[in-house]
Amino acid sequence: MSLVSYKKYPTSAQAKEVATLLSKHNILNEYVENKNTLDSNFSSVLLEEYEIKIKPEDFKKADEVLFEDASQVIDSLPEDYYLFSFTNKELIDIVIKKDEWNELDYVLAIHLLKSRGVSVTDESIEKANNQRIAELKKPEKSNSDWIAVGYICALLGGFLGYVIGYILVTQKKTLPNGERVYVYSESDRKHGKNILYLGIFSFVLSLILVLFL
Repeated sequence: MSLVSYKKYPTSAQAKEVATLLSKHNILNEYVENKNTLDSNFSSVLLEEYEIKIKPEDFKKADEVLFEDASQVIDSLPEDYYLFSFTNKELIDIVIKKDEWNELDYVLAIHLLKSRGVSVTDESIEKANNQRIAELKKPEKSNSDWIAVGYICALLGGFLGYVIGYILVTQKKTLPNGERVYVYSESDRKHGKNILYLGIFSFVLSLILVLFL
């Protein structure tokens, strides 16, 4: 099975440290440097991020490895570490949305909640994780203007139409549990297919007109 995106980091040092740690626990991984990416509205933005890819079935094991490693440094954190000033509600939000936080903050949030007498059980964490996955599975809302542009460009035989259609049809995202799901709804993917077919038809028609007229 191919490797999929597991974590992204702002620095090469962070990503390489994680890659080394995973390798020590026999978790196959790949370190990737990304210089640019494409956001959900198809506008190109220049970024520099460092990605770790692993097998989808290794996500749970990798989480356990990183959380265990993070728990080792909790007692050595400075007194002014920003999470210490968080309210219980803010800490619970970290636990629920752990995919938006680093491993240290997630582990520390659970530690602080327990130290404040808040009940945080394995069952409640599992329930929160399942709810989060269900939320992230929901298709993203596409940009209707870009769909319209896609149709127009496809009708005119433009390459941008093909790109927009291809993205709508094929783009997927990786959930925190390693599952891969389509980014856009079935309705948006149908628009993408229509744009692709229209673009191909327009291109072939244009080619015929150029060659025979």
